Amino acid sequence: MKALIKTEQQVEHLKNKGITFSYCSESDAADYLRDNNNFFKLTSYRKNYEKYENPEKAGKYINLDFAYLKDLAIIDMSLRYTLVQLALDIEHFAKLKLLRKIEEKAEDGYEICNDFFQEIGEDQASRLTKEILINKNSIYCCDLIEKYSENIPVWVFLELISFGRLVNFYKFCAERFEENKMKNEVYMLLSCKEIRNAAAHSQCILNDLKLNTKKHDPDWKMMKEIYKIPSVSKDVAKNRMSNERVRQIVTLLYTHKSIVTSAGVLEKAHKSLYGFQERMMKNISFYNTNDLIRGTFNFLDLIIDNWQQSK
Repeated sequence: MKALIKTEQQVEHLKNKGITFSYCSESDAADYLRDNNNFFKLTSYRKNYEKYENPEKAGKYINLDFAYLKDLAIIDMSLRYTLVQLALDIEHFAKLKLLRKIEEKAEDGYEICNDFFQEIGEDQASRLTKEILINKNSIYCCDLIEKYSENIPVWVFLELISFGRLVNFYKFCAERFEENKMKNEVYMLLSCKEIRNAAAHSQCILNDLKLNTKKHDPDWKMMKEIYKIPSVSKDVAKNRMSNERVRQIVTLLYTHKSIVTSAGVLEKAHKSLYGFQERMMKNISFYNTNDLIRGTFNFLDLIIDNWQQSK
């Protein structure tokens, strides 16, 4: 078993890795590690920095100060709060859109849920039922479960399921209604779900911004919107969107502006995004020698500026 090392030892370890303390003293760094963040989480952001290869400094980081790690951690926290807020908006308006479509198609609210349970198969249906019933003692939804547990209408079902199950049901409805736009939105929602879950569980997002890590190609309509932004060339857009984390962030921003129809909700989201944007760019000079971080932040800055103005 490996014991946790004390904060002073952590600082010493960072110094041995070539991390400097020019903008944050060693004592302040120790206080920060003790009171504000944990060593493992904070140091994960060093993955955005290259190491020396020459024998004298091999394994040590290039131009990395403790203050930069601290700044990235704070920016990341601001990003997580913002993404969770926007994801809640997306979830709400995705449900609203489903209800509108179901009404438009003159579907029976009970029958469509029964058909969905049939479609996903016995095992998944049993799991989903357990997921719903596990909240039967919750003060927030026990009355709904008690009243409708035997036969759930869609307007109740949507209030009881997780974001992941919502995406499954969205896909089911898209195929049932033969709605190509909805089918495409399913893939956008899957990306939103993944980064929303990471943000909600306080996982680091900006700790790996390296290019060519994407698991899926970005949506082509979204890319066309990005190409319209002044100062963003196609090559820059493709490079930045080749990072999976950046792709998911931008996909969530694009989905939000596409699916949210309330002016009030959009205005509130704008304020949160501008707050994040301001914090992200506050110490941009820290990253003058790091094209990876500076380029990513400038890209996100332009996305936020242009897409918020377009609504």
